[in-house]
Amino acid sequence: MDGSLKSKSKSVLIELSRINEWAIISISLTLFVFLPNMYVTNEGTITSEIILELFTSAGLYIALAIVFTAQIFLFASNDYYDRHVDALDEGKRQRNPVCAGRVTEKQVKGLLIVTAIVPVALSLYFNLYAFILTSFTIFVFFFYTAEPLRFKSKVGLDVLSHATLINSFPYIFSLVALGYYVPGIIFLLVIIMLRSAIAQLLQEVRDHDIDKKAETNTVIYLGQKKAVWLVFSIYLTMTIGTALLLLTYQLFGVGISPFYLFVMFITLSYAPTFYKLVKADDYSEIIEKQWMGQGRTNRQLGLSYGLPVGVYLFILFFVLL
Repeated sequence: MDGSLKSKSKSVLIELSRINEWAIISISLTLFVFLPNMYVTNEGTITSEIILELFTSAGLYIALAIVFTAQIFLFASNDYYDRHVDALDEGKRQRNPVCAGRVTEKQVKGLLIVTAIVPVALSLYFNLYAFILTSFTIFVFFFYTAEPLRFKSKVGLDVLSHATLINSFPYIFSLVALGYYVPGIIFLLVIIMLRSAIAQLLQEVRDHDIDKKAETNTVIYLGQKKAVWLVFSIYLTMTIGTALLLLTYQLFGVGISPFYLFVMFITLSYAPTFYKLVKADDYSEIIEKQWMGQGRTNRQLGLSYGLPVGVYLFILFFVLL
């Protein structure tokens, strides 16, 4: 393969996968299962040797390969099967490499075939449940945008499918692959799923005027204002629910340990955005700038989660301990 062809293939992969928008979050969600599992497996002991063993283990990198290829499949199929909707808006048409003609149908289909087969095949490394989950996930990722099912154009099913798998797959796959199920981990999975539901609803609110020209979805059915209040209700459920579970653990030993206090710091960092949303008349600009702007980079995503977690860790180690 000559240099120009290599460069073109790399460009096609990056354009279709949008890997620069989600890589850090996916790695973080995967590690957030592998690291606690390592801690529990070694009976609460962490040494440099144990950490080195984890980061040189085949399982971690196979899991990351599964997560990455599955999500490349998701984003590539999304661009391909959303091309008729994205073509209705100049900005989205230029961002979509299929609409803009920067990739060919043959290239897209080739990438989809490879990234559908690889994660399913690799999942057999772990267990039957990981294989079943990955196979089902590829099915959902495909029909999330592809006809005739196209989940994202079905009222309720758009939000449900997004919440359960679209953003949550790196985390839930790691749980199933390792067979790691404890109350705190399940709590965190619920939080990730609720956050994913919020993301889908806000995306539909932002794209409401474009989407209604071609299809229907939950926000078109509810209307933008009701959808924003639904988002706010989910946000309050996340925040108040987390606070109550932390409190009941301290009082009665039932709930989640103070380790999960970082969830409160993350949800509270969302407060300014949701405060502006419930008071706004035009939602698109607020969502675009503060929540999910197109082309949002790994660096921006890292900061949006890293800063509140960093504050939490500072308080934990220098104030509470």
